[in-house]
Amino acid sequence: MNNSKLVKVFFSLSNKERKDFSLFVRSPYFNRREEVIKLFDYLLENKAYSEAFFGKERAWKYIYPGLRYKDNEMRYIMSFLLKTLKDFLIQRQLMENASYSKILLCRALRERGIDKLFEREINLAMEWQDKQPFRNAHYHFNNYLLHVERVEAYPSQKVRSQDPLLQKSIDELTQFYISDILRQSCSALSVQAMMQKDYSLNFLNEVLDHVEENDYSDKPAIQIYFHGYKALSDLDDEKHFNNLKLLLEKHWAKFPAAESRSLYLLAINCCIKRANLGKAKYKWECFELYKSGLENKAILENGELSTFTFTNVSRLGLALKEFEWVAQFLNIFKTYLPTSERDNTYNYILALLYFQKQDYNNAMELLQKVNLKDVFNNLDARRMLLRIYYELGEFKALDSLLDSFKVYLGRQKNIGYHKDNYANLIRFVKKMLRTNLSDKEAKSKLVTEVEATSSVAEKSWLLEQLV
Repeated sequence: MNNSKLVKVFFSLSNKERKDFSLFVRSPYFNRREEVIKLFDYLLENKAYSEAFFGKERAWKYIYPGLRYKDNEMRYIMSFLLKTLKDFLIQRQLMENASYSKILLCRALRERGIDKLFEREINLAMEWQDKQPFRNAHYHFNNYLLHVERVEAYPSQKVRSQDPLLQKSIDELTQFYISDILRQSCSALSVQAMMQKDYSLNFLNEVLDHVEENDYSDKPAIQIYFHGYKALSDLDDEKHFNNLKLLLEKHWAKFPAAESRSLYLLAINCCIKRANLGKAKYKWECFELYKSGLENKAILENGELSTFTFTNVSRLGLALKEFEWVAQFLNIFKTYLPTSERDNTYNYILALLYFQKQDYNNAMELLQKVNLKDVFNNLDARRMLLRIYYELGEFKALDSLLDSFKVYLGRQKNIGYHKDNYANLIRFVKKMLRTNLSDKEAKSKLVTEVEATSSVAEKSWLLEQLV
């Protein structure tokens, strides 16, 4: 059973879901096989162990004590339990998706010809749908499905075609398609820059032209993704970015949490691309977006702030010399970091803050405590320690660090140009330690070598030390 699909799905269940599935698997409607229940009980009783613990033969002994192991039969039992578990997940999705559940109920009543109850339920479903807080693409799709049920309830195509609800269903389908093709196009535009891959976006140009020519000002999903795509595809046009920013501020709460977070990241990505082209004001725009997303908790993910976002926000604030704000941010949002990474990430960024303020003693104390899993953060922490040791004259510690830094760097794969940058930094600092810097000719030679090297971390700092 090691690495089986069954065990992997079982381990993905929360404690609450395991309790619910315990009732589900015992219901005769969903499962009538006692051996399937026993297999589930075996998994449940041994849930504290690792996936590798759940051997098939051990499970067989639990289900059929004293009987000779039969692999084919054991596989059948596992297959039946997995199917029941899949049915449970489907049922759970239906329970959590109230809109679709109501649509399915209306469809069932319509197909059975229970007209009065159908009319009552579809009216209630439409009223409920209209009261929902979100106005994303799925809102329009659910509206479309409800209107289709209403249209399909008419007895003849002739009457149906004259009903205004047919036009309404077409409108909702159109709005769903437009908003979702724009959303997917924004994702494709972001991904293809990183992956060097082109996507075929059929009818995108027609959709863009259609939105330009029609009034969708009351459709947040269409408006926000339209301006998002335009802002991302044309980095010289500020109008669409400004519209995106205003729409995000106004409508972020009209999207589910995960989508709202993606919208903030879309706008932030627009800023980063512009800032990378030398448009300095977009660093501030990016900073303001982060601050807004933190204030309304939109950039949190399942109630947590990822270490990646925590680090990016902090670095940006420090780059803009917003030291007081960063200090407050660290104290407030430390508790939102994943528990397993909280102390290391917090101490690393606090050390970075002290380092930027040239409080080297406090920075050094914190950096000596951290154990960073992220390679780039680890390299950066070593970079800071290198500078601190040199500037404080801690040359024994620096010599030891340079050796361990070189070994660590040599072990890293797939870090691109960073490897050369840090390798050259280590090399030049070692040369500085070996060179008599009071010898003008030797110093001048070293300066020339540093200047001639294109790939070197802390190049400006190295040259400052050699002035």
